[in-house]
Amino acid sequence: MKKTIYFALMSAALGLLPASAEVDCAQLSLTVKNEVAANRAGVLEVVEAQVGANPSCACEVVKAAIEGSEADASTVASIVETASIAAPDQMRLISQCAVAVAPDALADVQSVLAKLDPNSGEEGMSSKDAKDSKAVMPPPAPVLGNPLDFPGESIGQPPVIVGPNPGGPGGIPFLPPGPPIGVPPIINVPEVSP
Repeated sequence: MKKTIYFALMSAALGLLPASAEVDCAQLSLTVKNEVAANRAGVLEVVEAQVGANPSCACEVVKAAIEGSEADASTVASIVETASIAAPDQMRLISQCAVAVAPDALADVQSVLAKLDPNSGEEGMSSKDAKDSKAVMPPPAPVLGNPLDFPGESIGQPPVIVGPNPGGPGGIPFLPPGPPIGVPPIINVPEVSP
């Protein structure tokens, strides 16, 4: 009984202790923004240190660094590259946050992602899979028409006359018309007397 109470009290005491100190991303963002505004030349060092120490707040750190330094497109790309190297598992999130703050830097951010993670996307024809903003889309396939359309009316082909005219009467039937099908007559058999 004494051991049960002892273990219960120890469990309660350990349960009250925090497992790890939670980082307030909003406060960290404000700190980064102020540091970068004070020293714009050291923006990459600040980003590297803060993202390396707090990878869960990488998005907020990158956004604060871009806003605090009033970065142009090439600086945004450098910030994304530095943050992605510091927290490689947050690479996609970092790039999305950077583009959200500075949409004019999209091409530069995509080229940084292509350089850092070249095998991440297979050959795809989606704008989400684009590796370079200058990628050329192949021409669309020619429209060959609906296969359920009347035969010979395909788009891009000369008309071929097959079968009856569209919208006209049917054609010559394969079997000639026969007598009308009806109910056979009912025959009453007269009663025979013995």
